[in-house]
Amino acid sequence: MSERVFDTVGKKLLVLGGTSSREIVEQAKRMGVYCIVADIEETDPGKEIADEAIYMSTTDFEGISRLIAEKHIDGVFCGPSEFNLQNVMKVCEQNGLPFYATQKQWNICQNKASFKELCRKFDVPCVPEYKLTEAFLEADLEQIRYPVIVKPVDAGSSRGISVCWNEAELREAVPKAIAVSKEKKFLVEKYIRCDYGFGSRYIANDGEIYLSAVCDRYTVDEPGGKALISSGAVFPSKKIDEYIEKINSQVIAMFKSIGIRNGTFFMQALFDEEDNQIYFHEMGLRLSGGLIFSMLEASCGYNDVQMMIRYALGGPMVTEEELQKIDPYMHGRFIGSLTIPLKSGVVGKIEGMSALRADARVLDCAQYYRTGDVVKPESIGTLAQHFCRVKMMTNSVEEYKSMIEWVQSVVKVFNADGENMIYRSFDVNRMR
Repeated sequence: MSERVFDTVGKKLLVLGGTSSREIVEQAKRMGVYCIVADIEETDPGKEIADEAIYMSTTDFEGISRLIAEKHIDGVFCGPSEFNLQNVMKVCEQNGLPFYATQKQWNICQNKASFKELCRKFDVPCVPEYKLTEAFLEADLEQIRYPVIVKPVDAGSSRGISVCWNEAELREAVPKAIAVSKEKKFLVEKYIRCDYGFGSRYIANDGEIYLSAVCDRYTVDEPGGKALISSGAVFPSKKIDEYIEKINSQVIAMFKSIGIRNGTFFMQALFDEEDNQIYFHEMGLRLSGGLIFSMLEASCGYNDVQMMIRYALGGPMVTEEELQKIDPYMHGRFIGSLTIPLKSGVVGKIEGMSALRADARVLDCAQYYRTGDVVKPESIGTLAQHFCRVKMMTNSVEEYKSMIEWVQSVVKVFNADGENMIYRSFDVNRMR
């Protein structure tokens, strides 16, 4: 029996929040979808290319419901903003529109503490942690072995995270983590001193869950540095065989246990060289902030952003044709991304972006700062430190390393005084 084709042409998609949604709008328009972007900004990246732009708060649920009825909107979605995803979830529930997750699933997965509890239940390795409260009880402090990392249980974008090497730093870090936590809760975990991390991605379709990609990730700084944010990544991971053999089945069982049926999501882990173990520390029940759809499309022939848009419009999550293309080995190719971090200051002159985008190996390049923009001191060590994210595809790891070196030789950013603003270049020798 042939599969029914779901036609997205002419469907209407309401996108909440335009700041992080430009790529969502671009992909929807490729599908022939009419896009309406609503938020409280007069203009932003999503509104610039939308078919229709509306000035409206993404928390004005009554107004959004009226808009859905008046304009005969078929679905609601947004970019990888956790704030707006929760707004979309509520709007969809109120208006009987599809959304890929329930509030209960969202709460379990987005809260670092509950996520780790779920991992432990299914023998999925997660980062060891220490018991500690704001009271700083002596018995708790005596159990802690430094260094440790303190983080809020429910904040993203690397906010409120501190590495502590002694008790004095620990006492300073806890209020910092609590300040950005909605639940006013924090975790104290073993600080894994390694610049290498691991990531896995999954696609759920009608209750079946498929491993779609695994990657190796490297931080901007090495252990002990301030910018412990992603710098380079490559798919597939050098540990793909080990992961599939030892961990993947438990992860799938874990997500089935909470009833996840559709959607795409990711998990992030660190590699502890002391015991040669992958330890998961958080996940996102959403598209990742790095939106790797262009790499998946180039290497595997499917686009997970378009899958999510189609589902939001009432169609199937994955078609039979797409299902056959899901391959965590990337069909023999090597895909990756590189982010270029900046120092604080005012952006002056930018060079090399045209040459970068003209190279056939570059799949896309998202640029976050323009001339005249300010990189704030508090952005250092957060995702707001990145100048751009370059995605590329090669046929070998060695070719990928060479590609990184070429990108870094081409892209140059200077401040208003003509000084180099690049915080640090990525050393390909770190890719072991």
